[in-house]
Amino acid sequence: MPASSARSRARQLARHGTFDRVKGTTPALVCPLVLAQAAEIEALPAGQFLTDPTKLANGLRAQHGAFGTDVIVTAAADDLAACSLAAATASAAGDLAAAVTGHPRVAAAVEATRRLAATTEDTALAAALCGPAQLAAQLGRTPAGPAALEEYGAVLLALAKAFLEAGAHLLLVVEAEPVPRAAADGWRSAVTPLVNVARFRQAAAAVVLADPADAALAPRGAVVCLPPAASRPGQGIALEVDPAAWPAPLAGRPLLTTLGPVRGGFAECRAAVGQLTAALAEG
Repeated sequence: MPASSARSRARQLARHGTFDRVKGTTPALVCPLVLAQAAEIEALPAGQFLTDPTKLANGLRAQHGAFGTDVIVTAAADDLAACSLAAATASAAGDLAAAVTGHPRVAAAVEATRRLAATTEDTALAAALCGPAQLAAQLGRTPAGPAALEEYGAVLLALAKAFLEAGAHLLLVVEAEPVPRAAADGWRSAVTPLVNVARFRQAAAAVVLADPADAALAPRGAVVCLPPAASRPGQGIALEVDPAAWPAPLAGRPLLTTLGPVRGGFAECRAAVGQLTAALAEG
């Protein structure tokens, strides 16, 4: 058991944006975006696993025990938002936010978050959503204009609220590619409400960026996670999604995550995460 529980550290991160103001040595929150690998535990195809809240909660709980990480990830910045938005748009639903959060994958992930929040005491729960620029790319709408970014921001805000209300302690907004310069203002306007709602719910918020130049766009109050070579003390680390590319972890970072869902099967990811957490413990 670390010096303080993962939930306690997530609360510290929510209050301060870093651990610098907390006395003593506080271990980083280790939050690689591993989720779909838990389908192997339940011996289910990923599609079925991700839409069954009972199997999802059980599989994620078991995966957490096997990996020994601080955080259980119930949304992994994959195509969740794009799938839910595409389905909602196709159905011509009047209330877009309600249609998006009612998508089977979203409903299952939110319910799994709620169950895990009630049954795990020390573990932090994280919901990672792709950022508005990445969502635009997934939907084939690039470059995204101000109206599209506003729509995507509203969809992501509805998703963020659903996960936070269910008990998520950490909200991550992930951009796996550079944010287009022409979209910078619209991007910030879309992401700022996500950070604000997390802070209102007393959850930590992180903006995970592939391009260090985008750090200046991050809203106030968010932990900025950057690739290891660009990360500075007080910032988080954004690792590649391929575990084989993970370097030795850096000291003085409050949060360690990935630029999207971690690739590989259960055994491969378990070994990689184990090596990562062991290196952090030794450091």
